[in-house]
Amino acid sequence: MKTTVFKVIRVLLGLFMLVIGLNKFLVFIEIPNPAGDGGELMQIYITSGFLKLIGVLEALGGIALLINKYVPLALTLITAIMFNATMFHLLHDLPGVGAAAVCLLLSLVLIYGHKERFSSLLSA
Repeated sequence: MKTTVFKVIRVLLGLFMLVIGLNKFLVFIEIPNPAGDGGELMQIYITSGFLKLIGVLEALGGIALLINKYVPLALTLITAIMFNATMFHLLHDLPGVGAAAVCLLLSLVLIYGHKERFSSLLSA
């Protein structure tokens, strides 16, 4: 993970994750619920507190990426969250899929950049 490109991606993803994680508490960026089933599901996430838990994990993952500590753990959490967010948007809110898909792609690029740290996870 020595190249400047991976460092820039790490910082950008870290900033984005910190911002969207904090937004789940401070709501400085208004994000409307999608219509239909997606909106109902999002409302359940909000009222149950599940979305706040996701916000904590996103913010902590973002901080870890920014300070370059526990990066493999942060990438594991962020990739799982972004996979689920991408699937949610693909199934319930197609116009909103862009940011989640970009974050998923960036996290996968960073995992590739740390492939030696993930090799034991991927071995049979």
